[in-house]
Amino acid sequence: MVTRKNYKVRDALLKKGFEASETHHKYLNFYYEGRKTSISTYISHQKKEMGNNLRSKMARQLHITAAEFDELVDCSLSHQNLIDKYLEEGTVKR
Repeated sequence: MVTRKNYKVRDALLKKGFEASETHHKYLNFYYEGRKTSISTYISHQKKEMGNNLRSKMARQLHITAAEFDELVDCSLSHQNLIDKYLEEGTVKR
């Protein structure tokens, strides 16, 4: 079972084009060329680590696989690679 620290996931996503809006959860929205897209997820304040189930749910919300989610958090999937993937799939429009 893979576990991830919430703050590490949040920090990695912030480096990859996501912006945070804080309410009772930490919402992360993906921005492309200064525009907010429909791609978003959130991280709970309460849990300090996330397991495989939450990791898979977040990956689906971000329109990527669980393996790509791991690459995104581990920084082997760059911001530009993520944008290219979203543009190629039509998830984000120019």
